[in-house]
Amino acid sequence: VKTLADRLLEADALVLAREDPERPFHYVTVKVLKGDPGDTPIDAFLPSMTRRELARYPQRHMLLARAGENGGWTALGVADEEYERFVRRILGHAGSWKPMESDNPQRLAEFAPLLGNADSRLHETAYLEIARAPYTDIRRIATEIPIETVRGMLDDPRYLEWRSLAILMLAESKRPADLERIRTILNDKQRIGSTSNLAAWATAYLAIEGESGLEDIEQWYLTRPGRSREELREIVKALSVYATAEAALRDPVAEAYGRLLEVHPSLASDVTHDLIAWRRWDFAERIREIRKTIRKQDPLAAYALGMYLRLAGGGSAPDEALQRIDDPGRAPTSAER
Repeated sequence: VKTLADRLLEADALVLAREDPERPFHYVTVKVLKGDPGDTPIDAFLPSMTRRELARYPQRHMLLARAGENGGWTALGVADEEYERFVRRILGHAGSWKPMESDNPQRLAEFAPLLGNADSRLHETAYLEIARAPYTDIRRIATEIPIETVRGMLDDPRYLEWRSLAILMLAESKRPADLERIRTILNDKQRIGSTSNLAAWATAYLAIEGESGLEDIEQWYLTRPGRSREELREIVKALSVYATAEAALRDPVAEAYGRLLEVHPSLASDVTHDLIAWRRWDFAERIREIRKTIRKQDPLAAYALGMYLRLAGGGSAPDEALQRIDDPGRAPTSAER
């Protein structure tokens, strides 16, 4: 998701504006924050509600961004003093920050204190910035955030669809009640077959239970014939993310993948990235059997399995084909942008 910071960094020009006294319901530049807005009148419409707010608070301005010299203007929110300071801080990093980057430690450190900010725009920007960071960074940042802030993010109904980050951060709590909450919720989910935030809850469960948690997940999901493809894919995401961050679990997770393939062979293409990254070529015979059965009905999955078999046999594949979604050193793809 493109964040406010990304929009600021991408903008060709940024201005603080108020209503143009000569053109009601339109803007005129008051301050230039970035670039050259030019002399052409701003073509953005000033809505009535915003017009009343600006009239009531003379010290506030609308932040407007222009994507390109010939592009239109987009309103990025009414700016009070704190919001303007935030914008100027971001612009101060323009020389070292890049739009959509996810693994810049300095950038993450800048946003972490804004989680839970009273201004929902700053909180949401920080939330989205940290949510796309590598899992190892999320875990580190979680230890620096007050647990009350994490609980607030998790319990706020406005962020129902965004709860994954708060769930991952909750697992770094040292308080028994928080850890018991994770255990209870994942147990409830496996019992009723819920997929809502399942990958995040399963990852959190692994974070607090380690290898014994893997055994539970294997029993609840991987070796249960009745589990849906949607559930299993969420569980594989969790296993992949956690085992990538915790090298000691890679072999146990790979072995669990083997038992998964015995019961759910259609999930083979979901685990081959990990098997390749961890150089587990001992699955070649099983993968070859599965590929024969799915070649016609699922060509894309067959291609992924073929790549694994090619590498297992000593062949090669393009580097970009082997890059992992949760690889901390990988630049975001165009699809993620």
